[in-house]
Amino acid sequence: MKIAALLPHVEVFGGVRRYLELGNELVRCGHAFTLFHPEGGSPVWFEFRGEVLPFSKLGDREFDVVLCSEYSILPRFEELRARAKYFYFVLEGHKQERVVASRKDLLFLGNSEGICRRMERKYGIVCRRAAGGVNLDVFHPLPAEGPHPAGPVILCYGRITRRRKGVPQAIRAVERLRREFPSIRLILFDALVGRDRRDPRPLIKSKVPFEFHLDLPQDRMAELFSRADIFLMAERRAGWSNTSAEAMACGLPVVCTRSGTRDFALDGRTALVVPFPMPFLLARRLRRLARDPELRARLAEAGRRKIAEFAWPELAARLLGIFGENQKLK
Repeated sequence: MKIAALLPHVEVFGGVRRYLELGNELVRCGHAFTLFHPEGGSPVWFEFRGEVLPFSKLGDREFDVVLCSEYSILPRFEELRARAKYFYFVLEGHKQERVVASRKDLLFLGNSEGICRRMERKYGIVCRRAAGGVNLDVFHPLPAEGPHPAGPVILCYGRITRRRKGVPQAIRAVERLRREFPSIRLILFDALVGRDRRDPRPLIKSKVPFEFHLDLPQDRMAELFSRADIFLMAERRAGWSNTSAEAMACGLPVVCTRSGTRDFALDGRTALVVPFPMPFLLARRLRRLARDPELRARLAEAGRRKIAEFAWPELAARLLGIFGENQKLK
């Protein structure tokens, strides 16, 4: 099968990683995968095994399946010739969401159970489940190096320039534990990507001691996760919460919102989940985990088993199954 996807760039974004990882898996399964983006250069941070071409080559060949998740490049999506075109919803609430959902020439995928339910309920479309994924070769448990700090160490994604990531709410939640856990510490991480390349570190205000890791290589992320006791996520309007999935794969107990985690974060079984990203709700779950090492160990183990269901090979197999059901491709 000849498969292609469009991206606006190949920087370190979760939505970009999705297509790079899937492309590698599809190539491994014997399919041809071509990735188009404006300049056409290969990503420098990821070893990609597929073909990479610039937008100037969009009309040069025909594909069996083409994929796109980015609204801003939909006009370029029109230039691709294919037997089946899928729009892959990865975020909720974009201003062009309704227009795309009303198109009769497109088929639809969603990268989480939550986003699929929303699209079906709101627009009456069929949105096929294509939730995932996580790279278990990169994200896996590692023994922590050196002596562990006295207080609990909380790890958070630090993209404070994106409001929906909920970084201020996560910080406020951690601060609520200071009285009971005076040695509590916070670790944040992010990368400078996209148009907004402001250094996020000066924007972080916290009463809890913290460290911030910027532009950490992917092969060192498991090492960073191994330094924490709990992963905290306060995101809203997410499709698939990459960082929560990666934390689970690294054996961390997770406190999170429902946003982007419905497929794998089962409250009390694989994670502690709050309905809304409110600091007092997050702090209540954090406090429970910080007090109970047995609960931390149980959730960490159950979470790691659950997230293995969403490894990239599993997602690639699900997508190939969906494509195989399409009458246009038979």
